[in-house]
Amino acid sequence: MKLQCATAELREAVQLLQPVSPLRTTLPILANLLVKAETGKIELTGTDLDVSVRTEIAADVSEAGETTIPVRLLLDTLRRIKTEAITITVDENNVAKIKAGDTIDCSLRGMAPGDFPKFPTIEEKDSIEIPSKDFGLMLKYTSYAVSRDETRYVLNGVCFNFGPQFDVVATDGRRLAKYTLAGIKREEPQQLILPTKSITMIQQMLSNEGTVFLRYSTSQIEVNINKTTLVTRLIDGHYPNYNQVIPKSCSHTLELERASFMNAVGLATVVTEKTKQPVVRLGLENNRLTISAVTAEIGEVHDILSVAYTDEPMEIAFNPTYLTDVCQNVETETIVLEITNATSPTVIRSGEKFLCVIMPMRI
Repeated sequence: MKLQCATAELREAVQLLQPVSPLRTTLPILANLLVKAETGKIELTGTDLDVSVRTEIAADVSEAGETTIPVRLLLDTLRRIKTEAITITVDENNVAKIKAGDTIDCSLRGMAPGDFPKFPTIEEKDSIEIPSKDFGLMLKYTSYAVSRDETRYVLNGVCFNFGPQFDVVATDGRRLAKYTLAGIKREEPQQLILPTKSITMIQQMLSNEGTVFLRYSTSQIEVNINKTTLVTRLIDGHYPNYNQVIPKSCSHTLELERASFMNAVGLATVVTEKTKQPVVRLGLENNRLTISAVTAEIGEVHDILSVAYTDEPMEIAFNPTYLTDVCQNVETETIVLEITNATSPTVIRSGEKFLCVIMPMRI
């Protein structure tokens, strides 16, 4: 195999695939990328057997062929090569020789490509096209709410729920984020739970232009974006009925400037307890929202925002991370807080498509 390609393009492709390959594995071949050279292109594939990603870049291929190359060694090498183009030659022993300019010669020992797992195919049940920008917003607005508790494996992923509308949902049991595209409808309901690792990979693949193509079965989903394809196994299980935890009404609606609210919560977080779960209080009284935190050994912070509130004074305690996660990931200038009392769920809305339900803390 012999080819020439742009260094930057190959580096970007390898960097995209590198997170797929496991650091520790009983199958050494999985630490490698499958590199296949054909007329006019190189196809690169990485997998950990649960998630598989394949992409391609343009190349001047003088000898077609395939091999596998250790992904981390290849990426570390490419990061240190500054020439615009490189030449790669692979011999019969799967040794890849990389030449860059007149001064750099490297060789990386690979493995036989025949041992590399075949790229998975799915028995398609349905397919959907979504503008890449919309799909990116759906994941950005929700994925931070995924549970990290491995004992609740069903919550260790993002739920794609197809039906009268397309909901993307994530929850960890204390908060729930939901983004809805009402224009995508399916007569036959289908629920898919994508693992966190796959969601992270998809976000790296996305751009603000173009279209995302989804094909799915009951156990796998395929995501096609430009020249990159990801296939992942789905989490097996039934996602909780998230609509049951979304309040149907509220007592008070507060419109806030997102950046100001995020800064006030961040300021209060400075003096929260670092060795225990942090607590920030929202106090409502006389058209004022006071964001505060007090820790005897550290100090205290009070910041006041103007709001439309004339009812009885109320104070609600929150984990500040839940508030700032929303503010950091939504893109609207204003957000709306829907509050009932100190113990009922609070809803944060951003536009018509997104909401986040947050449980207050009992202190």
